[in-house]
Amino acid sequence: MNGWRQMLISQIPFQQNKLLLVYDRDDILSDEELLSFLQQKEVNVFTFKDRAQLRIHYEEQLEYSSGEWIYKYVGEGPFTFPFDMLKTQDPVELTLNIAFPYLSLPILHKLDHDVLDEVYKVSDSLLSPLTDSETIEFLLRRVYKLSFDTIETEMEWIAFLIQLHDHRFSIPNVLIDFIIGHLSSKTIQFEELFTLAYSKTKFMEFLQKYWDVYVKNNINQDILIQEGATSIYHKDHLFSYESMRRMIQHYFIEGKLLPIEVDKDRNIPVWADHGVKQKSYQPLKDIHHLGEKIEVFLEKEKIQHKDWIEIINLYGQMKMLQIQYGVGEQIVNEIDKKINRIFQDWMLENYQTLASFSPYIRPAMVHHVLPYMQFQEERKQVLIVLDGMSFVQWKQIKQSLDISFVSEETGVFAWVPTITEISRRSIFHANIPRLQSSISEENAWRQFWKRESIADMHITYENYLAQGEFDESQFTSLQKTNTKKAAIILRNIDALTHGAIQGLEGMYAEIDVWMKSGYLQQFIHKLVGEGYAVYITSDHGNTESIGIGKPRQGSLVETKGERVRIYNDQMFRDEAASQYTSIKWPNDALSKEHYYLLAEAREAFVTKNEHIVSHGGITLEEVIVPFIKIDKRK
Repeated sequence: MNGWRQMLISQIPFQQNKLLLVYDRDDILSDEELLSFLQQKEVNVFTFKDRAQLRIHYEEQLEYSSGEWIYKYVGEGPFTFPFDMLKTQDPVELTLNIAFPYLSLPILHKLDHDVLDEVYKVSDSLLSPLTDSETIEFLLRRVYKLSFDTIETEMEWIAFLIQLHDHRFSIPNVLIDFIIGHLSSKTIQFEELFTLAYSKTKFMEFLQKYWDVYVKNNINQDILIQEGATSIYHKDHLFSYESMRRMIQHYFIEGKLLPIEVDKDRNIPVWADHGVKQKSYQPLKDIHHLGEKIEVFLEKEKIQHKDWIEIINLYGQMKMLQIQYGVGEQIVNEIDKKINRIFQDWMLENYQTLASFSPYIRPAMVHHVLPYMQFQEERKQVLIVLDGMSFVQWKQIKQSLDISFVSEETGVFAWVPTITEISRRSIFHANIPRLQSSISEENAWRQFWKRESIADMHITYENYLAQGEFDESQFTSLQKTNTKKAAIILRNIDALTHGAIQGLEGMYAEIDVWMKSGYLQQFIHKLVGEGYAVYITSDHGNTESIGIGKPRQGSLVETKGERVRIYNDQMFRDEAASQYTSIKWPNDALSKEHYYLLAEAREAFVTKNEHIVSHGGITLEEVIVPFIKIDKRK
């Protein structure tokens, strides 16, 4: 490790004390590479934002854990560590100014850590401090390489927005403010489109409307749109530009834009083919394209957790298309094997660092979801947990929701073993499994919001198997007009998983029936209408597996899961591991009294050669689950 990370980590006095106190207001120790480095040195990181969290962890965790501990405070206000902790050492102040002395600290605060690598490469040319605006311009030109000062027309602005939203680095709002401020000084005619720079979701909604009009005016009216045709309908139109045509095609393939159904098959040019739904649609081309994009990520020298979220997004779409149309099974299976071989190695090496990520910018794990929601300025919030939903099922559900709603998609890592008792509890306890109390999920949900000064009368928790027609009178969250924080568990997908005798194809058919009933669509429509900010997530995914046999250990095993077995005695766990291909999962953040044995990818501890859909292990489909924000399509 070198560069800016080495400069910062050298400030911490390792091996002087078991407990290290750090003011980390720039959230530097949420960096994935730094956390991996600390893990190798057996240094644990605990992030807290108030004294209560700090004291609980100090009393319950530190006394019996091995290695060193860094307690990092990430809050913005004044904070003093307790006196009994200060007796051992003085706190260390970590700040990005150490590595970037000439750049504006308030601007650096807004950047993701992967951007800082590029900043460090070019910042050695600086000889004197830069102001906020000078820092922004330096970043836009030298790091993001965005040519914003040549934009003159609406078409150039929209083309720029595609570059902006597809950039490999996230671009903070303070940089977008600067770009818009620069354009506002010109005489331009598209000020109403400035807000599209702040939200990819809204920009996609804008492109969708643009495409709908284009199809209506050009394709459904039998107007000639052959390659290279230049008619009055193409002149000065967004999709008349070749560069624009190339850029939007992948949005349709990846499910970010909806293709429009046409009344009959037409002679549509290649560039527009993906945006029009015809009877002659060939999903195999899209499956190939998605597989190629996944391969690019898998070939990276160092894959990070954000890369895996992109991969599962692509894979979910790919697998859904394969199931929906019954084609490309061999292609999907080959990419699946490669993904899970690499992902298993990554999980064994890097998974334990994820719990130390800060949840406030974006959640990395399911126990970060509530702290993330708490940080949003939203009066009414509802969290819908679709128990057991993988990204494959989400992509199917999304197809039905896309007609009326827009979705802001990302993913979070479930807790391993990926079972309800561990991972769903973690959502509502908002803590790592080892530090969770024995109270129920409902009480944990209520306690979390009570700590944020929300009265119990404004909090609801509900758990349903959503069957039949939607009936709003079933839901307390819709009947109590004063509800501010609502949790709703819908168990449909998990129930289908455990009864999936026809595999994922059978689950697809069952979910299709559910979505055609309109239950979920009506429910979300009602929640949005009641003023809720609607979040959807899952506690774990699922995967298809083949039985390798049942270890016959009787009462020696506490939990006999299909993809995981949990033991009270390490010796009995190891005995089973010697008999079957399996993974001895570490219990670092789990109960010290239990030992975990996971089945390998696509295998299960059930009767030999039996085919099942289940969960509990560490395949990509089980571990990374959707975290979605839903809003009504304008």
